[in-house]
Amino acid sequence: ARPSRMLLQTLELPHSGWKMHLLHDIRTSLQTSIWAAAAAGGLWLASGLLVLFVRQRQRLARVRQRSRQELETVLRQHAQELRTAQDGIVQAAKQADTGLSRSLEHLPQGVVIIDAELNLVAWNSRYLQLFRYPSELLQVGRPIEDLLRYNARRGLLGPAPMEEAIQRRLQHLRSGKPHLHESAKDDGTVLEIRGNPLPDGGFVTSYADITSYKNAARELRSLADALEQRIVERTRDLAAAKREAEEANRYKTRFVNAAVHDLLQPLNAARMFTSLLPAHVRDEAGRHVVDSIEAALASQDAILTSLLDIARMESGQLEVHVRDFTLDALLHVVHNNFAMLAQSEGLQLRTRAGHYVVRSDEALLRRIVQNFVSNAIRYSRRGRILVGCRREGQFLRIEVHDQGPGIPLSLQKEIFEEFRRLDEGHADDRGTGLGLAIVERLGRLLGHEIGLRSEVGQGSVFWVKVPLGDRAALQPTARPQVTVHTDDAPLQGGVAWYVDDDPGTCSATGALLERWGCHVPFAGGPHEALALASPDSVPQLLLLDVHLGGDLYGPEVYAQLCERWGQTPPVILVTAERDASLRRQAAEKGWGFLAKPVRPPALRALMSQMLLRIREG
Repeated sequence: ARPSRMLLQTLELPHSGWKMHLLHDIRTSLQTSIWAAAAAGGLWLASGLLVLFVRQRQRLARVRQRSRQELETVLRQHAQELRTAQDGIVQAAKQADTGLSRSLEHLPQGVVIIDAELNLVAWNSRYLQLFRYPSELLQVGRPIEDLLRYNARRGLLGPAPMEEAIQRRLQHLRSGKPHLHESAKDDGTVLEIRGNPLPDGGFVTSYADITSYKNAARELRSLADALEQRIVERTRDLAAAKREAEEANRYKTRFVNAAVHDLLQPLNAARMFTSLLPAHVRDEAGRHVVDSIEAALASQDAILTSLLDIARMESGQLEVHVRDFTLDALLHVVHNNFAMLAQSEGLQLRTRAGHYVVRSDEALLRRIVQNFVSNAIRYSRRGRILVGCRREGQFLRIEVHDQGPGIPLSLQKEIFEEFRRLDEGHADDRGTGLGLAIVERLGRLLGHEIGLRSEVGQGSVFWVKVPLGDRAALQPTARPQVTVHTDDAPLQGGVAWYVDDDPGTCSATGALLERWGCHVPFAGGPHEALALASPDSVPQLLLLDVHLGGDLYGPEVYAQLCERWGQTPPVILVTAERDASLRRQAAEKGWGFLAKPVRPPALRALMSQMLLRIREG
């Protein structure tokens, strides 16, 4: 039985007349794509909510500004009306008639005029409407005190004692000082009272009904409060959406780490088994198949390593060590790594470093340049690839020139995104679409500017700009001592244990070590290892996985094994965990460290080094 959907790939085997058919289960890839799409959707949702929040804030700001302008316009109009009315009142006071003044009737305010002896001189009908005086009370020559006393009895002069309130107002009229204040009546009417002295003595007072303006102001304040409340609610909603998006991103990172960790286990076993094949394959066709399998596993290894690196950069776990170093050593390593590959593709790789000192993280900067060179080899079919430098003030641009097909302007930004690649690469190696995405992230992490200049049909130039360093600050590097050993097979006769919770990896690694001449009394899980450990079964070297399933942790299992052995044999941690702190802990304790999937030459070299150290000791 097999899954309902699988990927079929057919490959012609040259010179054999055979075809090889590969069936791949794509369920894991579909699940990974679904989770990645969900995470991307969450990020887009958070971005959309943020844009809506910013637009809402802008719209609310415009509404508040427009409301404020409208209110200011209304107040200016009202002030102008009051000034006009005041001028009319003063003019009417000079030509006041007896009693109800016709010249005051056109005014929207209630107006009353008194002479120097504080007796009534003139008024208008609006004044009567506002205070509802009886007709017999308003007579020319009547003291204004009578009107004040009438208003006091109706409670219009406030909570103060009646005589005190009346005398205070009379005293103010006698002083001849202008005044302006507001008064609220029991029925909700709000009056603006404005008083001014007359040139020949006396006083004119106007009463304007500003209730509608007050109501409008209250409504505006209420609207502003409601808008502020809505802003607070939207801000709270956006904060919740942001937390959800961040949680989804953290979950995606944990999922990628866990998925890659699980995928590295069978890949490591496959690499071990594949390294055993050359000893059993004699014909040319078989060796070609073995090389193809090695290339496919290496490509898969590159994809998983890239995914792990992206997850580590997004979670902030990738450590950066910035220092001053010479650039020529870095480019010399790049040239040695890619010269033969370029030559096999019919290309010429040249590097021109100069004697520059730069300041960066040497390992991460080398990875940026290597990605540029790898892409240049992948997409170039002819010509040469040049790696050079160009100084710009206090910075240095490291450039990689190729004579490939070039990149259209519309795609030059997209190629730095994940899983974006061109279709012009070699048929057997078109990349994974992750190299330039990692370059872009490493550039942001290091603070280095990344750029591209390309012309279709002419080639491309990828570059990274790094700051120049101080040659005086270079740290002296001690030349490693090379010890010549007559024994060219240090693994012959060695005794090693391999402890891992994956049976396939145990079987493959055990067979590989025995092929190298090592004696492997045990290759299995942690529980069996603890059961067999005794003072009579101490190995010369222990290869140990870190995460052994359940709650078992490699270094803790090593401590228990050493307790049962009564000795502490050297240990090499073989793990899919890329944590820098774990690598640092291994270095501090003198342990070996290899990341899965393990390359057999690296494993052999490290085991040989540690066994030689044991024998010399």
